[in-house]
Amino acid sequence: MTSHYIKQFVKVLLLIFLFVQCKTMNENRNDITQFKSVYLSQFKLEYTRKLLQAGFNHSIAINNIIDFDRSGFFEPILTNQDHYLIDSMVYRDNQIMMTDSTNRIGMVSEGAEGKHILSYLIAKYESKWIDSVAKVRYKKLTIKKFYNN
Repeated sequence: MTSHYIKQFVKVLLLIFLFVQCKTMNENRNDITQFKSVYLSQFKLEYTRKLLQAGFNHSIAINNIIDFDRSGFFEPILTNQDHYLIDSMVYRDNQIMMTDSTNRIGMVSEGAEGKHILSYLIAKYESKWIDSVAKVRYKKLTIKKFYNN
């Protein structure tokens, strides 16, 4: 009889261990999913902020608005490589906007000359291009290794 109880106890103990392990794995998956969402959002937000600043030539008004805004996650989420990539993309996009602005001189009605920063930004944001860039950057992160340990 004693060996029967020991076998039963071991079975129950194994079931409990299995249940706890499955729960922990699900929590890790939820953490990874949540981090991915925060990362993608932060990447897009940082791109938007920097493009607005560059597009408006780092004006005091835009810088004040961005400093006042509390959107985003305040823990460091993006890597230095992410910031470098975003800066490169913003530089290229600002060059495109400046070229477009120059090409408009004398070609459009008087009120339509100049940079079209907001319409450019909205078009970029709606194109899902920034989403795809952020997802590629996310895949290069090693955050999943932290949750699998």
